[in-house]
Amino acid sequence: MIRTIFPLISAVMFLASSADAQTKLVGEDSEVFVNAITAFEKKDFQTAVELFTVLADQGEPTSQHNLSILYFKGLGSPTNYKRALYWGWRASLGGSEPALALVDDVRDIVTDDLVEVVAEEIVIELTAKAMAGDQNAAERLGNTYYNLFIQPDLQMAYTWLLISQAFGNETVSEMISEIEDLIEVEDRITYQEEATVIFLEIPK
Repeated sequence: MIRTIFPLISAVMFLASSADAQTKLVGEDSEVFVNAITAFEKKDFQTAVELFTVLADQGEPTSQHNLSILYFKGLGSPTNYKRALYWGWRASLGGSEPALALVDDVRDIVTDDLVEVVAEEIVIELTAKAMAGDQNAAERLGNTYYNLFIQPDLQMAYTWLLISQAFGNETVSEMISEIEDLIEVEDRITYQEEATVIFLEIPK
């Protein structure tokens, strides 16, 4: 029953979240977004995929979520669970809460190996951004290490969340506390030193 009604739910979520995103985009990006929605409504899914990809590559979370839905349902592209998971997780990292439900749906279907491949791909991309000075990447790395990998990497999650907190991001404190409950004090001290070394290497 759930799978039967999923296409309708997806379409509703797609358009509802898209209306909110449209108000946040400006200039050419807003025009691209409107054209993507129009393509979707006209069932020109290939064009919708192309246009949402442009915005998704720029980090726009609603476009990433919409792209994830299209890949998951096989609209505008053959069904591709790997890309659906990749874009769904990227959207969730950007603040799209509805994307998490889709991530869970994909994870229920795919193998652990595929989840690990996607997680590693995202970690490589985010690490490069973090080390280049993107302060938002630190929290996203911590979140990915803690919540996307099949077996959470507590060391790396803790390290990057500490770095994010050092940049003034207080929202990570709860996740840091959760991880501290899972690791020994001796390990915390070691990871804190590692976080400090990395933090000093990041251009400010």
